[in-house]
Order: sequence, then structure tokens, then C-alpha cells
Amino acid sequence: MKTCFFIFLFVFSISCLAVVKRHDIPPENYVLKEAPDFLVDMPHEGHGALINPSWVVTVAHTIFYNYIGKSLRIGSNTYQIKKVYIHPEFEKPSEILLKGNLAPLMSFFKARSDIALIKLSSPVNDVLPIALYTNIKEQGKTVTVFGKGATGNGLIGEESDTKSLKQLNHFQNIIENAETNWLTFKFDKPTNGLPLEGMHGSGDSGGASVIYQGGKPFLVGLSSWQLAHGDISDFKGGLYGTTAYQVRISNYSEWIKDVIADELKTVN
Repeated sequence: MKTCFFIFLFVFSISCLAVVKRHDIPPENYVLKEAPDFLVDMPHEGHGALINPSWVVTVAHTIFYNYIGKSLRIGSNTYQIKKVYIHPEFEKPSEILLKGNLAPLMSFFKARSDIALIKLSSPVNDVLPIALYTNIKEQGKTVTVFGKGATGNGLIGEESDTKSLKQLNHFQNIIENAETNWLTFKFDKPTNGLPLEGMHGSGDSGGASVIYQGGKPFLVGLSSWQLAHGDISDFKGGLYGTTAYQVRISNYSEWIKDVIADELKTVN
């Protein structure tokens, strides 16, 4: 049972309610009444971001099976998924990695490329796509992160039964490191944390991590996983001191451009 819970929380951690918050800040401060137009809910859980009128980017582990033909609600319309491109360096963990010491699984997560592109059946014409952040100077910047995953607070961690609430939240954090495939930040205690300090939770996967420049949002990352230590059966996500890993968009900007360009060649 615990192993199944871990698989759900870590590997298929997609979207549903909120984010993990500071314990000393009213939870409603994190709540958003409306989602950014570019934020897209995946068919079951998790999120993606509209980066082109015909394309959505998400984390690969939100793709549970063949999603071709599934619908996505974007803006005021519904669009079908026409094609899915999963990065060639993405793999699912073997059963042996989902037992015992977490160290091998953490190394596995860090080595893979957790990103996918979704081609829509027709272009979106009533939503402005979010621009990609292609600068590699992410370290030290404040990001705003959106999600509907399990909520809770830094003292007790995330509470899995809150996923069913499906309430949109946002939080902020400061990027500590940019490590090839990944951006990382730590969930700091109130004495060191931002006013809306937070951590992505189970169900937030693929949620957009955004940098604002001149009032314009740029997609810098996608919520992916949390660093954990010890035995898998003792894991508790979202505690103060936990490090979050987000897909580093700048590292994949060329792959994204190449996939879209190749698809245009095929169509033409």
C-alpha cells in the first residue's frame, strides 16, 4: 500500500488542488480565483502550459497512456490532443527502484528528462501563449508557481486527502540552483521564507513556474519531483527543508523548437 502511495505521489504526481504552504500564513492568501490563461489542466491530473497556439508543454510523467483524442480545456474552448512527443531521455522507474532506500530512485529521477509536448487538433485563438524563458541565468530569481495538487503546510507536510478539493493555488520561491535539466529551490521556514513561500505537492506536476519581467510572464520551469532521503515507506512530502526539482525550460528550448519545426515540415 505504501509503495502504491509513493508511486502515485512521486511518479504520477499530477494535479488536483493546491500547494504546500507556510503554517503561519492564512491558507486563503495562496488561493487564486482564476487560473492564468496559459495554464492547462491535463486529462486526469497535472498541468501543462500553452507555449504556442497549437502546442502545450508538460512533464512526461503526466502522460499515463496514449492521450491522443483526449480533450483539453483551454480558454473558452475544448481541443483534442492530436499528437504527444515524449522526450527520448524519459523513462519510467522499474519496480525495484520503488522499494527500500530512496537514493537510487532520486538518482534515476535526476538523470532523466521529464518533459513532453502535446500537439493540439487546432490552434487556440483566444489565449495568449506564455513565452519560454531561454536565458540560463535563473539562479537567484523569484518564481511564481501554480498548481492544484495536495495541500498542507511545512510543519505537517502535504495531506493527500486534500487533492479532491481541486482548488487552484500559487506560491513563490527563489531558485537556488540551475543544474542542467533542473531548477531547484528549498521550502524555507518562515524566518527565511518569502511571504508566500511554498512547495509543489502531489498533483501539482507540470504546473507552470513563472518569472515576470516587465509584467510579462515567462515559463521558466515545470513542477516535477521532490528530493527525499531514507526509506520509501517513511517518505512525507512538503516538509520545511525539502528541495523541489523543476524541469528547466531553458535546457529544453532547442528540443521544443526542433519538435515543433519538424512537425511543421511534416504537415507541409
